[in-house]
Amino acid sequence: MTVTATTADAVTTRENPAARVLWRTGAASLIAGPLLFFAGSVTAPVQDSETQAGYVESLARDPLLTQVSALLLHYGNIFIGVGALLLPLLVRGRRGAVVTIVGSLMMALGFLNISGNLLSDWWIMELGRNLPIEQAVALAEGALGHGLLQVWNFTEMLSLLGVVVVQVGLARAGVIGWWAVPVPAICLLGAFALPLSMPVLISAVVGAAFAPLVVAGVRALRRPA
Repeated sequence: MTVTATTADAVTTRENPAARVLWRTGAASLIAGPLLFFAGSVTAPVQDSETQAGYVESLARDPLLTQVSALLLHYGNIFIGVGALLLPLLVRGRRGAVVTIVGSLMMALGFLNISGNLLSDWWIMELGRNLPIEQAVALAEGALGHGLLQVWNFTEMLSLLGVVVVQVGLARAGVIGWWAVPVPAICLLGAFALPLSMPVLISAVVGAAFAPLVVAGVRALRRPA
């Protein structure tokens, strides 16, 4: 009876396309997410200053560009968050498994949660278009300054930390090389050090931070589910 049940389960698994479809979806998400994120960064409106007023003015300056960038970043975050759930399945064996699981859950929660924050670009854009800049800034700061909203915003740090943790786990498991571990931190720190007058370079550096995820996605596509 046990042998028969096991055989039936194996046949059912082979006939059920869910595993293969979800595997391919996760792998494609790991590739598409960083590319969409990069595209959203490249199209982000340029700020004249790092102040809240500079941010409001940049979003109000070109409504179409603001919406395109926000939409690309929104779906970039979603695809990265979805793809993160595939990463632990790339690990064969116990080495690096726990670290990869923890990092992937951090990424999933962080990126999926932060994707909703992009909605603020629309209403901040309209504030800048319809109110004097002083009033627009005051309303934006008032809305974004609420304490519980900071809990939501904290997940952005969680997502970035999750990327580093995942790289450590995958490197320990031999899925990717150790070269990938410092890449996200170096790129993100480098992006903050660059002046706002170099938006394309900043976008390229930020996009490079997620390059190891694309590598993992490509390797997942080459590996059967």
